[in-house]
Amino acid sequence: MTLRIAYVVAGLAIGGAWAYGRDMPLWEHALRLCVIVVVVPPVLHLVRRRLRRPAARHLPLRQLVLAKVLLVLGAVAVELLLEPLTAGASLITAAALAAVVALGGPSWHRNRHGAAGPPRTP
Repeated sequence: MTLRIAYVVAGLAIGGAWAYGRDMPLWEHALRLCVIVVVVPPVLHLVRRRLRRPAARHLPLRQLVLAKVLLVLGAVAVELLLEPLTAGASLITAAALAAVVALGGPSWHRNRHGAAGPPRTP
């Protein structure tokens, strides 16, 4: 799967998770999304390794976790700003999350890829 397609799929999944939880309290919703974006990718990587499928090169973990937490905090801020203005704040935030990940993810990845060092061999 190409990098761009991977980020589009990830963006749609993250945006979908945000839209799905629109009826729960915002703090609970944000915490759940943080768990999803921080825990699921390493688990998928372990599954791929166990199945002996080639895994993508890792980005620096600290930077990756920080970027994901900041993404969720940004979504919380956007939703808090939009709530008094529109009833669809959660859906607008979900669409914005999907767009940011799908459009900004590949360039962020390429910029950070050089910082990850040489590829690891399994």
